[in-house]
Amino acid sequence: MELTISVPKEVESVLAQKAAAEGKDIKSFVEGMITTQAMRPTLAEILAPVGVDFAASGMTEDELDELVESERQAMWEENKNNDKRS
Repeated sequence: MELTISVPKEVESVLAQKAAAEGKDIKSFVEGMITTQAMRPTLAEILAPVGVDFAASGMTEDELDELVESERQAMWEENKNNDKRS
């Protein structure tokens, strides 16, 4: 697919600098950026297996909230104790 876009001069300047730093021309650099972004999974796609596992667990949202909060508190206390030892 052929695509033509316009970007402000300051964006062009940044793209040129970043492309040069990678040893690429702007066209190749931007094509790489677009390809990377297009192929990157969405947050919903990343989290889908978590949702499936959560549903299969039978845990309620309140139970999950309690679990997350207790783990957060335990990590906070562990970090606090580690700081005292330093």
